[in-house]
Amino acid sequence: MTSIRHTLLVCTVVLSGAVSAFAQESARHRLDNFDISNGIRIETLLSSNAPALKKQTTRLTGKSGVLPGAKNSSARAMPFEAGLRPIMTISKSLDGFTTGNNRVDEMIVESGSRNSVDPVLLYAIMHRESAFKQNALSNKGARGLMQLMPGTAARFGVNSIFDPRQNIEGGARYMKFLLNFFGGDVSLALAGYNAGEGAVLKYGRNIPPYSETREYVRRITQRYALMRNPQVARQATVVTHAQIASIEADKPAAPVYERDVFAVKLPDGKLRLVSQ
Repeated sequence: MTSIRHTLLVCTVVLSGAVSAFAQESARHRLDNFDISNGIRIETLLSSNAPALKKQTTRLTGKSGVLPGAKNSSARAMPFEAGLRPIMTISKSLDGFTTGNNRVDEMIVESGSRNSVDPVLLYAIMHRESAFKQNALSNKGARGLMQLMPGTAARFGVNSIFDPRQNIEGGARYMKFLLNFFGGDVSLALAGYNAGEGAVLKYGRNIPPYSETREYVRRITQRYALMRNPQVARQATVVTHAQIASIEADKPAAPVYERDVFAVKLPDGKLRLVSQ
């Protein structure tokens, strides 16, 4: 009898360890856009006295300091309020915003309309995910404009993951699924896009307590609110395409992430999000 109990105990310990390892591995794969193996560093907003920010804005504007008109402006993403839940509206355009590529702009609008997902929300996700780079590849394997993992891409009918039309359509289909699955709750849909719908279900249909996922939801919500602010078009600083290329060429040290988000106005009157 003692031998049997000992055998059962050993089996239980082994099985428990296997389940734990499987759960950790599954969780790692669900965090599509964050590599947490070396930890996460969240970069705080720099003040106008910070040398790095001064160097960046000097190139963009010709003088030191923050973007003209951006400080305390409607063209700047405002601090996120805890518990804020965005409400998605449906539009048939990007409401004056552009990715800098008219063809990609049209694809976002088409996929958004086809899947009943606000194109402005898709734009906000895309800016955070890939900064509009069609061949973006994360160190976790997420790919393309909407940073789809291969499994997610296959699940939603994407055969050529770097094809911009297919990638955008796949991202829009996934967001449609998530919005329907979570009863139209945009925050939960965004959490699912980042961590997988299984993680949201695991925590009782709440945003998972992963700092990475909560930061992701916060950032997309900020962008969406900024783009939906009717004052942005009047407050945005006018810049050239060359100036945008200059500021976007400066990437913060890996791993991470942005300092602040602004809307700027191009010479043709269109708006664009930039990270500064």
